[in-house]
Amino acid sequence: MLKPQFNHPHRHKSPAPPLLTRGKKSFISGDGGGDSSGNPTSFVSHNTLAFPVKRHSNFRSRRHTGNSAGQIKAIARESTTAGTVKTISLKAVITVQVTVGGFLSNILTKGLDDITDLLGKSLLLELVAAETDPRTGKLKDTVKDYAHRTGQKADDVTYLAEFEVPEDFGSIGAIKIENEHHKEVFIDSVVIEGSPIGSITVACESWVHSKFTNPESRVFFVDKVACLPSQTPSGLKSFREKELATLRGEGAPDKPREREERIYDYDVYNDLGDPDNINDPDLARTVLGTKEFPYPRRCKTGRARTKSDPLSESRNSDVYVPRDEAFSEIKNLTFNAKAVTSVLKSILPSLETSIIDADLGFPYFTAIDSLYNEGVNLPTIDSKVFLGNVLPRLLKSIEDAQNNVLLFETPTMIDRDKFGWMRDEEFGRQTLAGLNPLSITLVTEWPLKSKLDPTVYGPPESAITKEIIERQIRGYCRLEEAIEDKKLYMLDYHDIFLPYVNKVREIKNYKTTLYGSRTLMYLTPTGTLRPLAIELVRPPSDDKPQWKRVFTPCWDATGMWLWKLAKVHVLAHDSGYHQLVSHWLRTHCCTEPYIIATNRQLSKMHPIHNLLHPHFRYTMEINALAREALINCGGVIETGFSPGKYSIEMSSVVYGQVWRFDHEALPADLIARGMAVEDPDSPHGLKLSIEDYPYANDGLVLWDIIKDWVTDYVNHYYPEENLVKSDEELQAWWTEIRTVGHADKKDEPWWPVLKTPKDLIGILTIIIWVASGHHAAVNFGQYDYAGYIPNRSTIARVKMPCEDPTDDEWEAFKRRPEDELLSVFPSQVQASKIMAVLDVLSNHSPDEEYIGSKLELAYEANPQIKAAYEIFSGRLKELEGIIDGRNADETRKNRNGVGVIPYNLLKPVSEPGVTGQGVPNSISI
Repeated sequence: MLKPQFNHPHRHKSPAPPLLTRGKKSFISGDGGGDSSGNPTSFVSHNTLAFPVKRHSNFRSRRHTGNSAGQIKAIARESTTAGTVKTISLKAVITVQVTVGGFLSNILTKGLDDITDLLGKSLLLELVAAETDPRTGKLKDTVKDYAHRTGQKADDVTYLAEFEVPEDFGSIGAIKIENEHHKEVFIDSVVIEGSPIGSITVACESWVHSKFTNPESRVFFVDKVACLPSQTPSGLKSFREKELATLRGEGAPDKPREREERIYDYDVYNDLGDPDNINDPDLARTVLGTKEFPYPRRCKTGRARTKSDPLSESRNSDVYVPRDEAFSEIKNLTFNAKAVTSVLKSILPSLETSIIDADLGFPYFTAIDSLYNEGVNLPTIDSKVFLGNVLPRLLKSIEDAQNNVLLFETPTMIDRDKFGWMRDEEFGRQTLAGLNPLSITLVTEWPLKSKLDPTVYGPPESAITKEIIERQIRGYCRLEEAIEDKKLYMLDYHDIFLPYVNKVREIKNYKTTLYGSRTLMYLTPTGTLRPLAIELVRPPSDDKPQWKRVFTPCWDATGMWLWKLAKVHVLAHDSGYHQLVSHWLRTHCCTEPYIIATNRQLSKMHPIHNLLHPHFRYTMEINALAREALINCGGVIETGFSPGKYSIEMSSVVYGQVWRFDHEALPADLIARGMAVEDPDSPHGLKLSIEDYPYANDGLVLWDIIKDWVTDYVNHYYPEENLVKSDEELQAWWTEIRTVGHADKKDEPWWPVLKTPKDLIGILTIIIWVASGHHAAVNFGQYDYAGYIPNRSTIARVKMPCEDPTDDEWEAFKRRPEDELLSVFPSQVQASKIMAVLDVLSNHSPDEEYIGSKLELAYEANPQIKAAYEIFSGRLKELEGIIDGRNADETRKNRNGVGVIPYNLLKPVSEPGVTGQGVPNSISI
């Protein structure tokens, strides 16, 4: 939803230029009062706007011949002799994007801003010289001109400014822009034409505030002057430093951030709870980002603290992010943020209204199927038309009725094989090629043993014995041989979940249960995984001892039904870990500090800022939206996943115990999990433990492509090794990421050092990989795999029927085991809410920017970088063919076979919509 714009009474406001000040001026300006040589100046005043015009004998004017007849352009000439200084005529074409919330949507033909446009005073541009005056050492006077509107094409409006620049002005290093309108504008770019060196491009891609809101002009640097701090042209040093100070908020009052501000700062996760809620005191949440609960930092919003808890920040629906981090508003296109907001604020509350009993489960499997062919009737929604446009996959109108129908598309997995979710081989396949291929580990030690305190959690030894395993793999090998030959693998959710089992079971008004679990699998000769055993563990409680039991595939009815139920519990654990750790923590959450540090410490002139910027698009906004309605108290995650109100707290525990920056590199992650070993003779320098591991196979190709591009880029700007160590901005950036953005991990020994170009290449490759490949692999298959609840139940609502059953409970299980299975799945409300959210989160926006698909203007300005990027883009196109070839290979059983979904999640490009493929540059949804 669009956020309203407010006038702030505490901000300075200047009156609009009067009608009498017609005319278009081009002039050279100093700091006011006099020029650098001491020549007197007079001022032509436009109310609060004043600019100096030097009075010389050679001052003259000429009539402008542009779109507005009768406009006069005053040109200042200066010379120490009787002659005039030679000048160069330049034109600047400014491209302004049409926006819904900005001035162009509805006020071009009326109001004060219309008058401003007619006067040719909509944007004031100043050209800034790259170098200082060699005679005085001071900044050269800027050259100014008002831009006037020249036309509109599609989603862009163009403006034109014209300048007469002194011949000794030198290179243009930056432009300053003052927005004369009463509302902000989104400036896409400025192209300066007429220079002897060719066109000069300035990629702005930024909102520019109104001068009536903030009188400070915006500074944008010319793309060609991307340079290290030590190489900054003398005329731009002060602008470079001032821009960073602004973004850091230096001198800004400590108050709630305003929508138009561009301040990047850090805070802990103290805004997920609502301790002041008088209707539900159980909505208070632990602050994350402390010694007890370490966590990455998020963007500071400055909201007031709650009355009940001075450590917690109050909540509201208008969550601040720096202005340029907000979602774009492209005309005639629908961005995913609107869909997410629509689902969270309109669809989900309507679901709760239409399904009266929130705990009502699915009575039959056909009731689950009905979600795809009949849908869920919703009450009439006021914004029906808007929702219908935003959610075409979900929301369908019923003729001759006032209701809406939430009708789900059939997920790809079920469309291909309706009964695949029931089979063990599909259960094993999805650990390698499904939604969460990042949890499987190689078993290297036996017996399995917990590291938790046995006095609290009971005996640490696993109930999965050697005899159980060998009984399952009889005919293949003995246990020791299986471990030695790297044939035994595990999903281990024992020590992470066990401390929360009793807590979760005690949550009021939340029907769920939890276990600690271990799942063992065997690598068959065909390269597929065969599930062998599942162990579920309940820790001791006040009145009960530890309970643990092992379930295996077997050939009797009771054992087989218990095995099916045990798999549902494990999948609920895997779903929770995927959403909270593999997805939220490792991509969204851990990336936000990189974004904040990049904007605070790396100038937009810095080449590393230009490299990283495309990979941070929209991430802070989607994270703010998640804090507002997804991971917050009572949000979708807490009400639909097994850990309940402890969900995000549990991710904090994983962050503290497991997360390492160096292991976020794909090769290091694979090695740490035992899924690969270093081998210089193997492709990518790694030998995989499981050769047919689709996530690793495709991911390593993408990793190498990214690393090679980063290598070319870094080596161009850092040809000498000492340049990295001496780069003050770069060192401050890396220090701030480690010591502030990830402050609770600042003393860990595994942080990479940053001394050489090689160190920098490794760090940057990790950040780009996480934001692109890693996120794509765990996000865009969500609906295909989890859109059918039985395949990946997000919650297990009832305990195993064999855990301390009463006689009646056991008899009911024996009489109708299907009822027991259905009761484990989410309720109808939970399932519908989660499916609606996953559908939207799996959706590619029409304005998505895919990796290697957009040549940034900053890259195009440098021939060497442009050439390197074209190689990078070409190799990504080759990856598409490589993936298609692998999916067609019948020997690759984990991605090819009857009813099997091809593994396309790391194919770089996608069409809009839910496609199950496509790697965006950034975590944009």
